[in-house]
Amino acid sequence: MALAKNAPKSQFMLSTEAFNEISDVLKELEASTRAELAVFCDANGVPITHAGKPRAIDLTSLSALNAGNYAATREMARLIGESQGFKFLFLEGENKNIYLCNVGYDFLLSIVFAKTVALGMIRIYANKAVKQISGILEKAQKQEQMAEEFLDVEFNTLLGKAFDASFRKPNSSTKTES
Repeated sequence: MALAKNAPKSQFMLSTEAFNEISDVLKELEASTRAELAVFCDANGVPITHAGKPRAIDLTSLSALNAGNYAATREMARLIGESQGFKFLFLEGENKNIYLCNVGYDFLLSIVFAKTVALGMIRIYANKAVKQISGILEKAQKQEQMAEEFLDVEFNTLLGKAFDASFRKPNSSTKTES
C-alpha cells in the first residue's frame, strides 16, 4: 500500500504546449539514440505521443502491454522492499530491445531499438528524456492548478454576488399616491 501514498491526487489534462514539448523530447531522443520508436503513454497504457516509425507495431497494444508489464514489476519491486518501484526496465530480444522508463507515477516512456544500438547510450539519453518530460509535466500540472484556483475564485465571487442579490429587497419604482 506504500505506492498508494504516492498516487496522484487527480488526473490532469496536457496542454497543447506540453504535448508539443514532450513530442520534441521524443524526437530528440529517437534521433540521438537511433531508436526505432519512442512512445510516451499513461500508466493505463493509453499512448499519448510517439516519435519514430511504428511500422507494423500497434502502438495501442504496445503501450497497454508495457503498462501491464510495468504494473507487474512494480508489484515485484514492492515484494522485495522497493516501495517506489523500478525506474527502468530492459527487455532484451533476439533482434530488438525495449527500454521502459517510469516517468513519475502516471506515465511511461518506451524505447524500441535494434540490438546493434548500445544500451549505455539508450540509458543516458533515456535518463535525460525522463528528466525533461518530468519537468514539462510538473510545469503543466502547476499551470492547471493555478487555472483551477483562478476559476474557483471567479466562481465563488459570481456565486456570492448572485446569492447576495437574491436577498436584496427589490427597488420599488412605483410610488403610492394618497
